[in-house]
Amino acid sequence: MKGKSTVLVAAMLLGCAGPAGAVQSLEQIRYALYKDPNADVIADLRSLAERGDLASKLLLGDRLAAGDAANGEEALALYKEAFAEGRGEVLALSSLSRLLERNPRMRKANAGYVREALGRFPHARDPRTLDAALEIFLVFPEYFQAPRVAELIGLYESSCLEFCRPQLYKAVLAERQGRRDDAERGYRAAVFVDTRAVLRYYDFLGDAQDTAFPAFAKTLFEHKERLPVEAVHRIGTLLDSIYSTQSGLIAIENRALREADAGLEGDAKTEASAADKARAEAQAKLLAQTNAEVRAWLDNAIERNWVPAMVSKVNNMTSSPQDFTADEAFALIERIARTDPLRAKALKASVLMVTNWLTLDPEKAHGLIQELLDANYPEAQLLLGDLYSRGGLDEPDLDKALAIFHQQALNGSPSAYYRIASLYNFGRAICHDKVKAHAYAEAAKGLGEFRANGLLKRLEKEMSSDELQRATLARDAIYKEYRL
Repeated sequence: MKGKSTVLVAAMLLGCAGPAGAVQSLEQIRYALYKDPNADVIADLRSLAERGDLASKLLLGDRLAAGDAANGEEALALYKEAFAEGRGEVLALSSLSRLLERNPRMRKANAGYVREALGRFPHARDPRTLDAALEIFLVFPEYFQAPRVAELIGLYESSCLEFCRPQLYKAVLAERQGRRDDAERGYRAAVFVDTRAVLRYYDFLGDAQDTAFPAFAKTLFEHKERLPVEAVHRIGTLLDSIYSTQSGLIAIENRALREADAGLEGDAKTEASAADKARAEAQAKLLAQTNAEVRAWLDNAIERNWVPAMVSKVNNMTSSPQDFTADEAFALIERIARTDPLRAKALKASVLMVTNWLTLDPEKAHGLIQELLDANYPEAQLLLGDLYSRGGLDEPDLDKALAIFHQQALNGSPSAYYRIASLYNFGRAICHDKVKAHAYAEAAKGLGEFRANGLLKRLEKEMSSDELQRATLARDAIYKEYRL
C-alpha cells in the first residue's frame, strides 16, 4: 500500500509540473526566485504578462528595474499596465515611485500621471494602499497635506506586522515641514531599516554633504552589523564616490598651484618645492585613509556574501590597481561567478584591460566581450566601447567608442552618457571639451547616474560662467537629440 501511495504522489507531482518547456505559473516563478534571487524568469514572466496577468506585469517590471537601467521605460510601462487605472495591482504604484525616485527626468515626465493615479484608490483602505500612498509621498511630497501624511503614517504603524519601517516617511515629513533637527534624527534612524535613507540623508546635508556624511559614516562603522547589508554596501560606494570627487578637486588645486609656481626662482622656488612635497605626502596619507574606509565597508558586505559589494570591490581594484593584484581580483570574480556567471565574465574582461597588471590581455578581453554580446548581456556594448577607448586592440579609437556609447545612450543607458562625458573630460587621443563633458554629465545625472554628480563638481571647479552657460544649451540639445 505504501508503495502505491508513493507512486501516486509522484504521478501527481509530475502532472503538476506540466510538460517540459511549459511556462511556469506566477507561484512557481516566485518560488524559483525565493530559492535563487538570480533565477532567469524573465521569459516566463513575459509570457504571463502578454496574457494580461497584472501581477506578472508588476513582477516583470520589478525584475527589469532591478537590472539594466536602460530598462526603465519598459518597467514604467509595465507598472502602469499593472495598476490598470486603479483596477489592478495598487502596489505597482509603490514600485513605480521607487523607479521614479532614481530618475529625475522620468519623475518630471510622469508627475501628472502620478497625481491622477493618487485619486484612483482609497489611500487608507488596507496595508497595500497605505504602502502605495506613502511611497508616492516620498517622491512627490508636494501632492500631500502634512496632517494627512501624519495620519497615514499612524495607520501604517498600527497595521504593520513585520518589516515595518516608518522612519523614512517621518524624516521626509519632518523635512517637508521645516523641522530639520527632527528630520536629521529621522534619516539617521532610517539608515538602519531602509537603504534609501543613505542617499536621502546625503542629499539632506546639502552643501556640507561631502564632509558631513563621511563624519556620520565614521560614527556608524562600529554599528555596521546592525545595518542591512544593502545599506553597508551603499555607504561604501557613496564614500568611494565622495572621496574620488575630493581627490579630483585636490588634483585641480595642485595643478593650479604648480602653474602659479612655474615662474619662481631661487629661494622662492625651493620653498615652493618643499611645500609641494609636504602637500603631496599629506594627500597620499589621506588617500590611504579614505581608501581603507571605503574598503572596510565593502569588505563587511562581502563577508555577508553580498554579491553587489563583490562587484564594487572588483571595480575598486581595477581603478586602484597599485593597491591590489590581479589574483585578488580574479579570486573575488570566482565567488561572483557562482551566482552571476555573466557578470563575472564582464568583470574578468575589465580586469584583462588593466594596464598596470601583468594579466593585461586585450585580445582575450575582446573574446569575452564577444561571448557577452552573443549572450545579449546588457552591458556588453559598453564594455566594447571601453576597450576601444583605451586602445586595447590598437591605438585608442575614440570614434568607435563614441559611436557605441551614443547608440547605448539612445537605447536609454545612463551609464553611456556618463562614459561620453568622461571621454570628453579626460579621454585619451581626443580633444578635451569641458562644455560637452558637462552637458553629457548633466544628462547622465538627470537619468539617475550618481557618478555624474562627482564629475560635475570637478568640472564646475574649472569652468567659467560662459562655459557653464554654453553647457546648459548643449545639455538641452542633448535632451532633444536623445528624446529625453
